[in-house]
Amino acid sequence: MKWIIEGGKLTVKKGEKKIETIFKHLLLNRGLKTKRQQEDFLNPKSPYKLTPREVGISPDEIKKAITRLKKAIKKKEKVIVYGDYDADGVCATAIVWETLNKLGAQVMPFIPKREEGYGLKVERIDQMAKAGVSLIVTVDQGIVQFKQVEHANKIGMDVIVTDHHVPGKKKPKAAAVIHTTQLAGVGVAWFFARQLLAAFKKKEKLGLDLVTIGTVTDMVPLLGANRSLVKHGLNQLKKTKRIGLQFLCQLVGLDSEKISAREVGFIIGPRINASGRIRDPMDPLRLLCLKKDKNKALKIARRLDENNRERQTLTKRTSLHARELWLKEDGQSSLIFVQDQTYNEGVIGLVAQKLKDEFYRPAVVISEGKEMSRASARSVQEFNIIEAIRKCADLLDSHGGHPLAAGFNIETKKINLLKTRLQQIAEEQLAQKKLKRVLKIDAQLELVDLTFDFFNQLERFEPFGQDNPQPAFVTKKIKVVSAQLVGAGKQHLKLTVYGPEPKKNIGAIGFGMGDFYSQLSSEEPIDIAYNLIINEWNSQKRLQLKLKDIKK
Repeated sequence: MKWIIEGGKLTVKKGEKKIETIFKHLLLNRGLKTKRQQEDFLNPKSPYKLTPREVGISPDEIKKAITRLKKAIKKKEKVIVYGDYDADGVCATAIVWETLNKLGAQVMPFIPKREEGYGLKVERIDQMAKAGVSLIVTVDQGIVQFKQVEHANKIGMDVIVTDHHVPGKKKPKAAAVIHTTQLAGVGVAWFFARQLLAAFKKKEKLGLDLVTIGTVTDMVPLLGANRSLVKHGLNQLKKTKRIGLQFLCQLVGLDSEKISAREVGFIIGPRINASGRIRDPMDPLRLLCLKKDKNKALKIARRLDENNRERQTLTKRTSLHARELWLKEDGQSSLIFVQDQTYNEGVIGLVAQKLKDEFYRPAVVISEGKEMSRASARSVQEFNIIEAIRKCADLLDSHGGHPLAAGFNIETKKINLLKTRLQQIAEEQLAQKKLKRVLKIDAQLELVDLTFDFFNQLERFEPFGQDNPQPAFVTKKIKVVSAQLVGAGKQHLKLTVYGPEPKKNIGAIGFGMGDFYSQLSSEEPIDIAYNLIINEWNSQKRLQLKLKDIKK
């Protein structure tokens, strides 16, 4: 792994404390150069003060949508909120459905099962039309469904699109298109719902608990408006009145007062996602929208937790198979491409992510069906995967996504043609580049710099996430006092280290870094890359290093 220390060497100015220098350095590393930018980052303004225009949403399109919905409510038309099965889509569906229901609309939510595939489907549109539905509101999808929207129009059904994905060449001819790529799907839904409430003269503030979950789990940049939504939303999530979320947190032993973006991304989000991946995607929606039935909330929360455990087992098994398959059949190409009939389409995105992380190259994983197959792709910074996929659009059915993550459907007989073309595109773009995982380091420090005061300053950078990672540091030429392997399977590395000043001993933990154990010696100094964290045990707090890499 290549280490890049960003922003060059730290230079402490006369009269300035080193901690102040490091703090300014961290802000500059995040592209925050002006005092205004830094102030907005450290103290993001309330999301309620942000306007749709500030986040790239057209106020005119919102007006069109509101006009159409007022008509639907007045005439008691049947309305469907057509969502998506991931956590972002589920949370967005809940927000829009609850808002329209509160405004008196004859509205029902719908989330397709994963095997049905992403986005609007003509067959579903026809079924809904036969059931008397005259208006569909999409959330977290729809921006590339030009043909489906056109079909809806032909049969007398209107569509309002709310989405955040990268648009195609054609904009869908919908009744309104509420779109921006600056937010997650749930962020778009929240701004839309907020404007709806205002149009109907409802003075209540629309909550941010679900916006926080959807934004964090969809891995959008946690800067600007997204940072504002999550920073303020975490406080609301800690005090959420949604009994389903309360029971889910209790079930997994999560102290609601200690919820950060990390807990959302690694504990809450995966349990909402799991049902959409392998079971009924309506379950998490039911959990989020429950008002009073505590028994039902507990029952669904348990089901989501069970689904998540099943998802973890399935992901591990599929990842091992896909890894071995690629190494056996290829192992050299600039783009990983694997397919198998046994792969559950609910976990292929997670498998693609694991392959991408291990081999540091774009990965496409396909759940192969008899006639139609479904794929998920994950990519590295050097390769825009959705752009590559769109160059192959003539071979594909529906497709969509972002530069780093995408999905598509394809006729099984065309898979080999696609594989050849995608790998050729990857070779042309990546062959001359030395693909190597890069670890971006904020600064080189000494262990003596690591104090509780310094840690408190680092906390001001939370919430951490995409484009605002937890600050990472390097300390060189430190010695190992003690080393041991810990955890199930002895896969984690636990160290005590000290720097040039022997009194500054500090503990370190390297999750999944057990392979380094045999390389360590008490005689030879090492360089370490790490995050600074707090280890709380028996009511005592200690500073600890969370290791990211080790070099001799």
